[in-house]
Amino acid sequence: MPKSHKEINALLLGEIYHDLQTGKQNINNVIDKVKDCKLKRELKKQFKEYDNYSETCEDLAKDLDIVLKDNNFFVKMRMWLSVNLATMLDKSNRKIATMSILGSTMGVISLMSALSDCKKCKNELLNFCRTVIETEENNIVKLKPYILVENNINSPEVATKAKKTGALKSD
Repeated sequence: MPKSHKEINALLLGEIYHDLQTGKQNINNVIDKVKDCKLKRELKKQFKEYDNYSETCEDLAKDLDIVLKDNNFFVKMRMWLSVNLATMLDKSNRKIATMSILGSTMGVISLMSALSDCKKCKNELLNFCRTVIETEENNIVKLKPYILVENNINSPEVATKAKKTGALKSD
């Protein structure tokens, strides 16, 4: 049975909103464990981007008469537990960056799938989804240097060398 335009719009906008809310929740769950000022600043910047995009989602939903659903209590609790278990023994920049990159990668995959499934959405929503995907991909690039560390200490020299050898894209 074909879905109405409103249902297709709601599906895509709901997936975008879910991605953004999950990103915000995961950053909230991990931010207090971050000791490195640069990494903390980057995560706060990403949180602000997710928050701004969430507001855009809410505005679009209101304009299109769509009801958005936030992650429920059990999803939030599962994310909190996952972060706390993963960082119980390792709170290094590498571990936190890896978890964040994995989350952003999952977001990119889910948004690309939703984009593919919702080709008949309003162009405004399609473009917004592409913008969020691009933001997630940029977030991944910005966190890669935190994986390339020596002794779990962020090393700009290692990141610079990785960029020169092609292991990382230049900003």
